[in-house]
Amino acid sequence: MKKTVILLAMLGLVLSSCSKLERNEKKYLDGILSEDYATSNQAMAEFNKWMTADEATMTYDFNLMREKLGMKIVDSPDGKLRCYSWITSRGDTICNYANIVQMIVNGQMVGYAGPLEVMLTGRKPAVGRQWSLSHSIDTIYQLEAKPQPIYLIEQSYVNETGLSFSYLSAAAPNGVLLKILPFFFNGIETAGNRGYVDDGKVNKKDLIKWDAKEGKLYSYMTDDQNHVIPGKYETYVLGVNQFTKVDEPQNDNNKTENINN
Repeated sequence: MKKTVILLAMLGLVLSSCSKLERNEKKYLDGILSEDYATSNQAMAEFNKWMTADEATMTYDFNLMREKLGMKIVDSPDGKLRCYSWITSRGDTICNYANIVQMIVNGQMVGYAGPLEVMLTGRKPAVGRQWSLSHSIDTIYQLEAKPQPIYLIEQSYVNETGLSFSYLSAAAPNGVLLKILPFFFNGIETAGNRGYVDDGKVNKKDLIKWDAKEGKLYSYMTDDQNHVIPGKYETYVLGVNQFTKVDEPQNDNNKTENINN
């Protein structure tokens, strides 16, 4: 009898927690989508505050926001890093994004609302520098390293000329922040970041590939007209916590069949 009562009580707590998360999601979504500018801004500020303080949100699905906002959620393989991004507005050529980052530090969640790129590099955002703004956060890979794992974070954006970009940064926890690891990709900060024409034929999943089994990273290449060259990649080999570029043309898709697995 006691076991039954305890189980029912625990179930009640779980349902109550889920209900609160669902209520908050709907409340903030309604506010963010409001046509009143002040209401929308206030809802966004309150949503950011909630997301950076409530650890329960880190395992919540946000199905409504995925559907209505196009919110993208990506998690690290170890479950200790979660990133959110979504388009807040579209201009003639560029898209404006929102970013939220959640991370487990010493067993507790810490949160950050703002451009992931600013958190990583410590540089201030500037409208004239597209790379410093909030972007779409697409994928998180993980490298096992000591004293803590290294995360490879893929982001993408569209610049003022209409060219698309995808790039990979390497970062590691530093206190309550994620900090970029400089010179990680053959002496530079990022892999990729070539402007390309998104003509609707580009499979974004094929732009940057990580083959964990072989320890190789593949980054897309473009021609003189900024078109992605199908099946051709810059190749990087993982050494001691750093990638080195090698001459290894990739024109055969069979060579990358294990990538991203």
